[in-house]
Amino acid sequence: MKKALTTITLGLCLAALCACGGKKTAETESAAASETASETETASETETETESDPDVYAYNYDVASIVTLGNYKGLEYTIVDTSVSDDEVQDYIDNTLSTYDKPEQLKEGEVKDGDTVNVDFEGKVDGETFPGGTAEGYSITIGSGGLIDGFEDGLIGAKVGDKVTLNLTFPEDYEESLAGKDVVFDVTINYIEGEMIHQELNDEFVASLGIDGVSTVDEYRTYVKNLLVTSKENDAESSRQSELVGKAVDNAEVKETPEELVTQYAEQYKDYYKQYASYYGMSVEDFLTSYMNLTEEEFEEEANKYGQDASKNMLVMCAIAKAEGFEVTDDIYTEKAGKYAEESGFASVELLEEQYSKDYIKQVIINEEVIRILEESAVGVEAPETEAETVAETAE
Repeated sequence: MKKALTTITLGLCLAALCACGGKKTAETESAAASETASETETASETETETESDPDVYAYNYDVASIVTLGNYKGLEYTIVDTSVSDDEVQDYIDNTLSTYDKPEQLKEGEVKDGDTVNVDFEGKVDGETFPGGTAEGYSITIGSGGLIDGFEDGLIGAKVGDKVTLNLTFPEDYEESLAGKDVVFDVTINYIEGEMIHQELNDEFVASLGIDGVSTVDEYRTYVKNLLVTSKENDAESSRQSELVGKAVDNAEVKETPEELVTQYAEQYKDYYKQYASYYGMSVEDFLTSYMNLTEEEFEEEANKYGQDASKNMLVMCAIAKAEGFEVTDDIYTEKAGKYAEESGFASVELLEEQYSKDYIKQVIINEEVIRILEESAVGVEAPETEAETVAETAE
């Protein structure tokens, strides 16, 4: 349900976010795009919190006086190919198999520089254990410098099964509670990692995945193909809707964008990325620098730009609804809200409304209807060939 509600209402506004350029990295752009198609739980929670507050909505304004509509029927959109090749299926399967790869466990042998060794260890300072000083099944690559001086070197020459005691000293620039202190690590060498053992694709592996109705390799290939087709179809739907809304908005004239509406969407934009920063355990400033390549001032500018674009999108959508004579009557609200509640697993509309306000749900219903109106008369056109495709065809 979080996807159904937030995508219809705010996802289309994010077309403006993705189109405004900026300095976002590929990873951040991917995150933003994924919000439109299938938002993360974290992002959805952020939007839910924002939307559940007393907010202003575009339909509360006299959109007929604010917006002069242009053409919004018979708009063209680019047809997206949703076919899936055998190579794509195999790539997906190969990626899945790779997550099950594991190293051979060598139960004999002597530790050498460069080996990756699996160990258990317990560290004590003044005879007492300390946070982070104990681990089981911990893999260390000897010579990597991942642990304090002397730890890795102290294991060289030991054999699998040996218990090794290391008398070491924390460096002076270590965390304050341990800096410069003597420490004793008792280490047990469990095994040395050997060559990587690659998972084979067979019926036994497929059955272990626990996918309903899928227990053989052939069934798994069919399942993966259907999965990829569905994903592409969802992406194509999102792309089509965003393109149509974008063209309808471009064809319209918005005389003004109410300040409180702009501010609201700008705050939602900022809250969204603040939540992402929290998800990664980072400060907002570090997240902006590392993942978005933005200063705080630039981020503020982008948020305000997003607020303007999102407000314009919503005002135009509400103007289209008004021009088409669509209103959210009690009967329509009851039907749609009941459908949303059922699709999302809420036991009742009342429980849905506890998480999303009635006003918010009303905006969702309006947007959904406008999208239907735009798609009803839309005309799909093939994407123009790229230069590479043209050259390839000529060569053939």
